[in-house]
Amino acid sequence: MGPWTLLLLHLPLVVSMLPAPTNVSIVSFNLEHTLTWLPGPETPDNTHFTVQSLRKNSWQLVKGCARLKTRQSCDLTNTFKDPFYHYKARVQAITTTQKSNWSLSMLFYPLTDTLLGPPVVSVSGCGNCLLLQVTPPTSRGLQRSLSPTQLYYRQFTCKVRRTRDGSQFSMWVTSTEKTVIGYLEPGAEYCVTVTPSTSFNPHSVPSEPHCAFTSPTAANTVPVVLSVLCAFSLLVVLLCGIVVYSGRLLCMHKPLPKTLCLAFQVNCGVTAHNCIC
Repeated sequence: MGPWTLLLLHLPLVVSMLPAPTNVSIVSFNLEHTLTWLPGPETPDNTHFTVQSLRKNSWQLVKGCARLKTRQSCDLTNTFKDPFYHYKARVQAITTTQKSNWSLSMLFYPLTDTLLGPPVVSVSGCGNCLLLQVTPPTSRGLQRSLSPTQLYYRQFTCKVRRTRDGSQFSMWVTSTEKTVIGYLEPGAEYCVTVTPSTSFNPHSVPSEPHCAFTSPTAANTVPVVLSVLCAFSLLVVLLCGIVVYSGRLLCMHKPLPKTLCLAFQVNCGVTAHNCIC
């Protein structure tokens, strides 16, 4: 067998290899796990991808991830069920005639590697205090029996900030029951930000600031009173102008009561010789 024959025998093996997927990673949010990757350089457009996970020391095909297209991902939520276990996944590019080498993910620990989302927060005023209610978010991963919600959303860090001057302080909340944040300024607005806090998982997302007044702000009645006084004064001036203009017609032909005549003289500048009192 000559050298050219050997080259031809090895040539199909070289041509049949597809570029292996790159940037294989597991993204996890609230125990919802997704395997993502990028096609290798010069990957054909008709390429599909298949995903396997390592379970019980053997690689097994992930359900629903046998023939994925480019830019698709693989849902591993139902595969990585136990948060206290460790997992690994791999992906391969395939066509009808070609395959690539397997590309492996890093070792994944759901308990410590998942990103905890913000809790649901509500804040209301109670005089010189705030009433805080924190509840866990809803998630398909968190609702599984093997991952109790209280394991991840049992303790929280709360930052309380006064809107008026930006002064703030932090406190721990260890329950999802209603919590009273006391000794605050009455009638002031405070904003509360809550972050899940665990000793085993440092990855968490804080909530948006939730703001409320400790008590209803007192209504400012000064502008209302001034408006009423101004309107009353304008009305008096208008009436006096009418009286001054038409006082003679009203007073020259008929005597007026002494009280009305006195009012004309005091308030409207109508002198005694203009009226017959």
